[in-house]
Amino acid sequence: MKKMKNTKYHIFALIFSLGLFSACEVLEPEDENVYDLEDVKSVVIFAEGLLMNPYRNVIGSHESFPLAYACDDAVNNDPTNNIKTLVAGGWTANENPFNEWNGAYENILYINSFMEIIGDIEWYWKNATTDSIFAVKLKGEAHALRAWDYFHLLQAHAGKGANGEMLGVPIVDRVLSTAEDSDYKIPRSTFNDLVEFILADCDTAINLLPQRWVSTGDVPADKAIGERNNNRINGHVAQFLKVKTLLYAASPAFSDGTYTYQMAAEAAVALMDSSNNLANITSANSDHIEFYSNLDVVNAVNLHPEVIWRSFKENASSDWESTNYPPSLYGEGLTNPSQNLVNAFPMLDGTPTPDSKINSDDPYSGRDPRLDKYIIYNGATFTIGAKNIVFDTKSGTQDALGSLDNFSTKSGYYLKKFMNLSSVDLDPTVESEGMHYYTFVRYTDVLLMFAEAANEALDPDGDIGGYNARQVINAIRDRAGITSTAYVDGLDKAGMTELIRNERRIEMCFENQRFWDLRRWKLTDQLNEPVYGVRVSADGLSYSYEEVETRQFQDYQIYGPIPYGETLKYNLVQNEGW
Repeated sequence: MKKMKNTKYHIFALIFSLGLFSACEVLEPEDENVYDLEDVKSVVIFAEGLLMNPYRNVIGSHESFPLAYACDDAVNNDPTNNIKTLVAGGWTANENPFNEWNGAYENILYINSFMEIIGDIEWYWKNATTDSIFAVKLKGEAHALRAWDYFHLLQAHAGKGANGEMLGVPIVDRVLSTAEDSDYKIPRSTFNDLVEFILADCDTAINLLPQRWVSTGDVPADKAIGERNNNRINGHVAQFLKVKTLLYAASPAFSDGTYTYQMAAEAAVALMDSSNNLANITSANSDHIEFYSNLDVVNAVNLHPEVIWRSFKENASSDWESTNYPPSLYGEGLTNPSQNLVNAFPMLDGTPTPDSKINSDDPYSGRDPRLDKYIIYNGATFTIGAKNIVFDTKSGTQDALGSLDNFSTKSGYYLKKFMNLSSVDLDPTVESEGMHYYTFVRYTDVLLMFAEAANEALDPDGDIGGYNARQVINAIRDRAGITSTAYVDGLDKAGMTELIRNERRIEMCFENQRFWDLRRWKLTDQLNEPVYGVRVSADGLSYSYEEVETRQFQDYQIYGPIPYGETLKYNLVQNEGW
């Protein structure tokens, strides 16, 4: 068996020098099954395996929702959960549950290694045309995946440095050499340079990748870029990343005027124009709101209008439900939506829910239908397998706030979104499982980003590419089942800003958005609002609201820290305040 050559160490030098992930033992050479780059290049499966590692590291589970617990959307019923320490003021550069550094740079290492050898591989020896298409496709995937990782580094670690400058992260665009000492002391880029780098990767991927993986009827081409690539990153994801990066760069926490809301809106239009614009955002497609357990998504393979990129489908699992079903339904009730979030859902006619409704003995009727789809509340009716459930959180019941059951709610609510209620029954006499997949990118996120950017760039009715913010928001709310546009139609620019932010909160709840959104909007005051829950009287006629958890964030925490250990290795500038 061959021993590792120096090339092996060149590939992994970045990890050891910058400490880009903690589990370095995974790279320790074994006595057997050790390959250098020449070995890898000689076997197509090994070569493509360098690109598969970043895919494997993309998060693909909804068992817990830490970013929802970290803002005002939810609390967690596990007293030992590390997010409780964080939100109580314990967020440090050493204790950071939102650290993307290690995983992202590991992925980037594999991607850069792949890019170095891609031109040396014969991807399909049977047909030169297919071989060439494979090479183009794989290069596009590599650039898109690298943009994905650098965006998540930007989101988690970019910010105002202790030197007063707006900074990004170290940009590594090649395999580093042990002969160059400077390769191990790469400074943080400027924020704008990082944005430029991500956008360049996005543009390259957009030019190289098909928008969606579909069969063309061209057999040689379809072997490389056909439907068989379902679940791999595609051109629309690269467009999505471009929109999101530009939106962040234009947001109050980061903007210096270089990148504008107009640019973000125009990038969104390019994706909207290639995705049937608003044709599918109608009440006829209300099932798209439940995009996460929808057989139509799976049956559409890679062409569902709402789901742009998702994980592989699991046919038989129940982990998400085991973690989040209420205890009376044999779950651990981990994720408890907040009263703050419940209050954000408007009335059925689209007007904000008044205090008189919230404080009545019937707070949930006549509300936005998304409330019933996403949150389990007292009196909610639904079906588990073949059982019709009328849910009860009145005082004295197993599922109530204050119940002695260790898995009972800490807010008075339980999570319904992402749960496969139609298939998964945890009753020990049944123990049925169901279909699950994780959605990485949704079309609605694109529409909400357009609406935000267009409204900020112009006003609610300002036309960008044939769309305006008011039109898009009304379409989203119509699909949700809101019965009137009157409230939205009467809003000015400031009012529309608040509504769009609220729509993002509702539509994207439990999708890892609001924690980052509040920070890019510089709304630490909202991050610091106490989280409330509901207590229902034993007779079900009285609803009282109480503070169930406090929040303590500092203003500088709109930017996440550089990992403390990295700043000890060389003069890597930390973000201000950390």
